[in-house]
Amino acid sequence: MPTTTGMKGDGFYNAHSAPQRVALESALTKLEAAITELPNAWLDEPYFGILDIGSSEGANAIYAMNQLIQVLRRRLKTPIWAWFNDLPTNDFNQLFKNLFPTEGQALLGADVFPGVIGGSGFGRLVPPQTIHMATTFNAIAFLEQKPDAPLPNYVLPMGPGSAAPRSGVAVTNEEREPFRKQAQKDLYQFYAARAEEVVSGGQLLVQVFGRNKQYSTSFGIYDVLNDAVLDFVEDGQLPRQVFENLIFPIYFRTIEELVAPIENESQLGQVFRIEQTISEEIPVPFNQALEENGDVASWSKSYTGFLRAFTEAILDSALPENLDKPVMLNHIYERIEQRLTINPERYEFHYISIGALLTRL
Repeated sequence: MPTTTGMKGDGFYNAHSAPQRVALESALTKLEAAITELPNAWLDEPYFGILDIGSSEGANAIYAMNQLIQVLRRRLKTPIWAWFNDLPTNDFNQLFKNLFPTEGQALLGADVFPGVIGGSGFGRLVPPQTIHMATTFNAIAFLEQKPDAPLPNYVLPMGPGSAAPRSGVAVTNEEREPFRKQAQKDLYQFYAARAEEVVSGGQLLVQVFGRNKQYSTSFGIYDVLNDAVLDFVEDGQLPRQVFENLIFPIYFRTIEELVAPIENESQLGQVFRIEQTISEEIPVPFNQALEENGDVASWSKSYTGFLRAFTEAILDSALPENLDKPVMLNHIYERIEQRLTINPERYEFHYISIGALLTRL
């Protein structure tokens, strides 16, 4: 059972996913370069299959697909089957609107046929040996199942950042361990499913927000969410139990953790070859704008919208049913924006992107 219903819909995620686009573009260059080495035998096959896993509302996914299509068309005249996937609870209405606009066409060129698949990327999505390229951007950070384990003093298994965390806010190694194990299990299942779907010689590009020795992408951004919820607990507007039960089942991996199943599991190691790995800090558009113009209010607004796009669904599900949830959600995100404006240094955000380009043997 997936641990989130997806991103905030009705176009909101599309409008607040510029940092993800930057990370996607950087990782995508690795796969684009590899296209020049396509097996000649593929040029005569009846179709070429591409699968994007975790497409959300489609703006970034369609952009990535078009980048690949343009490079492929330099060598390939075969029809292209472009598959987009997300959870069944995703806002597919918006995805279809983006795929089939009222004017023009979403996917570039002739003989490109889109398809949409509802399902979890931690399991099989298409028939065996039908995909030549598969991509995923960020989706695998969300755990397939939430461990039956408490996190009573923080909302995320990674723990708070180092910028003077609030008193009593912490995650122990013992509390984090069940989430690490679940993330490890999920990643194995993800690779195993792609091993069944991708043809020999095919490629898999995996990119996800993560952490390095200095920063985790969770630092700052989940600290401000944690602080805002605690504000409402301390004000008596939310029960303490809401905070203790609120767990964002997301795991921020290192690059070593991302490739561990390929390097350490003999079965997967015999199926995939690691061509390249990625670990880099991504320039965040709203951070760059702040450096240029010093407009903290605008920065706080953009930062909050970015955060809300991928946290609202989980936060909504944790709120008591007797509350007016839309009103409370608005209050929490307003508090987040206020906190960011008052103390931007406390909630400094660094986007660490990790990834790997794999070839199916």
